[in-house]
Amino acid sequence: MFERFRALTAKEIGAMLNLVTPIQETRAYQSIFAEGRQREANLVLRHLDRRIGPVPKPHQERITVLPIDDLEALLDFADVADLNAWLAGH
Repeated sequence: MFERFRALTAKEIGAMLNLVTPIQETRAYQSIFAEGRQREANLVLRHLDRRIGPVPKPHQERITVLPIDDLEALLDFADVADLNAWLAGH
């Protein structure tokens, strides 16, 4: 659908089609958003692995479900102590 209307925003397409359900509530949107968040979590984990060393498995599991804003906060950590302290507070 979006391929046919490249020049329009999601809001414009929704208005054109008179959608009752907001696009953010559709399964397709949620699936795409979740996939993007998972990719960002994987990138953050790789970054942490290179910067501070292996991330403990329990931390990896918590990191993979964090919201994107929280994932971005992890990019500044210099060592495992920073990560431990931050995760303890969240």
